Amino acid sequence: MAAGGTTAGVLVAAAVLGVTHGFEPDHAAGISALTSDTDGWRHAAFVGGSFAVGHVVVVLAWVALLTLVGRTATAAPAGIDTAGTLLAGSVLVAVALLLAATGTRRLRGLPARPTASGTSGPVSRTLAYAHDHLHAHDHQTRTDYLRTSVVGSLFALSPPVSMLALVSAVLPTSGMDATGLAIVAYAVVLTATMGFVGTGLGGVFSLARGRSRRVHAAVELASSAVVLAFAVSLFA
Repeated sequence: MAAGGTTAGVLVAAAVLGVTHGFEPDHAAGISALTSDTDGWRHAAFVGGSFAVGHVVVVLAWVALLTLVGRTATAAPAGIDTAGTLLAGSVLVAVALLLAATGTRRLRGLPARPTASGTSGPVSRTLAYAHDHLHAHDHQTRTDYLRTSVVGSLFALSPPVSMLALVSAVLPTSGMDATGLAIVAYAVVLTATMGFVGTGLGGVFSLARGRSRRVHAAVELASSAVVLAFAVSLFA
C-alpha cells in the first residue's frame, strides 16, 4: 500500500508539473510566433504539443545520465541549464524578429510572405526563406507540420528544472518503473496543456486575421514585443 501511495503521489506531482510548465509565459510566446499565420486549429494545437517534445527529451536524457553515473546526482549541471536557456532565448529572438517583419509588411500593404524569387538583397531573401520554412500556409502540409514541430522542439530544449529534480529524487528511491510512469504522466499532461495553449493562441490570430489586415498586423507586432521581452528576460 505504501509503495502504491508513493507511486500515486509521484504521478500527481509529475502531472502538476506538466500543467504548470505548459502554461509558462515563455512557451506561450514561442507558440504564438509559430501560429500567427495559420487558419487551422489542428496545426496550432500540433505546434503547441510539439513544444512538449523538447522538455521530455531533456528529462529522458537526464534519467539516462543518472543511470550511467549511479543515480547520485540531484540536480542538472549548471552548464546544461545555461546552454538550454541560451538556445531557447536565441530561438525566441529569431521568431520575434520574424513576427515583427511580418507585421510591418502587413501594415505597409506588402505580402506577409515575400517569395525568394521576387526579392533582392540579403535581408529580403532571409525573410522569404524564414517565412517559407517556419510559418504555416493556408493549407498545411506534412512539411509545414514537420518544420514547425522541429522549431518548437528546439525551443523547448531548455531544461525543466523542477521535473529534473523530481526524477532525480524518484529514481534512487522508487526505481525505474516509478520514474518511467512519472515521465509518461508528465509527457501526456504537458503535451495536452501545450496543445490547448496552441489552439487558443491560434484562435486569437485567426480571429485577428478575419477582422482585417491591419488588426492582424497589430496583433503580430504586439506579440513580437512580448516574445522579445521574454527572450531578454532569459538572457538577463
